[in-house]
Amino acid sequence: MGAVRHTKQKQMVYDALRALDHPTATEVYERVHGEHPTISRGTVFRVLNGFAEGGQARRVTLFGSDTRYDHTLAPHAHGRCRVCGGVSDVFLPDFSALSAEAKSAGFCIEGCEVEFYGVCAACAKTTGNMRQGANER
Repeated sequence: MGAVRHTKQKQMVYDALRALDHPTATEVYERVHGEHPTISRGTVFRVLNGFAEGGQARRVTLFGSDTRYDHTLAPHAHGRCRVCGGVSDVFLPDFSALSAEAKSAGFCIEGCEVEFYGVCAACAKTTGNMRQGANER
């Protein structure tokens, strides 16, 4: 298999991916196209899929949401705000213990998505809409 080519288009897409917070492919396209009107939607989508398949980005599938992309590759979960729809990285203290438990049950892990949902700090502050979890009371 040949070496992966590093092109200007790939760099533009990667820069947009890093600048945006867990964007959809359409959001990446709109950002790149706004700065470089000659790039096609198909090119942006192909590059993002290539990043996901090549391990330079994660494809994130959240319940009820379009596929998103994440440049953070370290194991982590995601928190999604039900008010603004924003997605944040949530680093769990011992993510490896979760996968070890699944492996000990004989499960061959190919991937994992852990999603927390609620209200982000910014929305809670502006709406006064912060609920405490049952284990935080």
